[in-house]
Amino acid sequence: MKGILKNLHRYVLWAIVSCVFWAFVISRITDAPAARKLILYADLDAMDRPGLVAALEEEMPENIRFVEPLLFVDAMFEPASVSKGDMFVVSEAQAEGVLQDLAVIDRAAFPGQRFYEFDGKAYGILLYDEEQGVRIAAKYLAYEPGEIYYLFFNAKSGHIAPWNGDDDAALRAARKLLTLE
Repeated sequence: MKGILKNLHRYVLWAIVSCVFWAFVISRITDAPAARKLILYADLDAMDRPGLVAALEEEMPENIRFVEPLLFVDAMFEPASVSKGDMFVVSEAQAEGVLQDLAVIDRAAFPGQRFYEFDGKAYGILLYDEEQGVRIAAKYLAYEPGEIYYLFFNAKSGHIAPWNGDDDAALRAARKLLTLE
């Protein structure tokens, strides 16, 4: 017993190293390269991730392995990971600060929708505005009352063909998202 207590720090260190190693291995096995996953970041307090994944994965092309909805809070310790997102749900108050990273939207790709506009260009699609009665995907996304939210696309995303990239997975997901209650 005395020997165990004397070497306890070694056992604890070994357990920590082992946990970190296996967490890294498992994340490498289960993760997919950017070309095989679609990432949606939302500036919200909460969302129904399983329900949203199930709804959006119905429309994904064969090359997409999975849809990964994340909150901006999830990227707190790795802020650069937000730049890897394909789509963003952001409040109107926060939108102007990130316009340089967003794709300009072709209005014809989303007929009948209302857009976030800046300098005559459409950047985002309206998702939530209580005053106008717009509550798209409110069952899945916990919008802050009184705020106005838009869906934006990352200009560097490889999933916004024909604007950028090889496939249109983000556009398909957006069209599906726009049909959700």
